[in-house]
Amino acid sequence: MELMSLLKERQLSVYQCAKDSGVPYTTLSDIVKGKTRIEKCTAETIYKLAKTLHVAMEELLAECVRENEIEALSK
Repeated sequence: MELMSLLKERQLSVYQCAKDSGVPYTTLSDIVKGKTRIEKCTAETIYKLAKTLHVAMEELLAECVRENEIEALSK
């Protein structure tokens, strides 16, 4: 699931999520803005975000996995 959608669903700002999770604001902001892909983040960062958002780590990465599968099929 897209991170920004999760934040809106949970009524959390990027700042509040960063504060609650311990993930640096700039890292979280870059993920939301698309500057950094979440699958490039450390497992620790993904774990902290998943725990704060009450979702499985796999759920945070699921969209990226689907995009990679689609790319692979189109080649």
